[in-house]
Amino acid sequence: MCDVLDKVENRGESNVALLMKKLFDQNRIEDAKKASENEEYRIKLMKEFGIN
Repeated sequence: MCDVLDKVENRGESNVALLMKKLFDQNRIEDAKKASENEEYRIKLMKEFGIN
């Protein structure tokens, strides 16, 4: 069970890292700041970029 949770956690971290890279590549610094502090906004941006 711990292996499954570890994989889910690692996937979540990878998704956040990918989101941040995409935002920085587009110079969307304010969006990256807001996403780092606001889970609902982060989820909205992940949907925008097709990150799931």
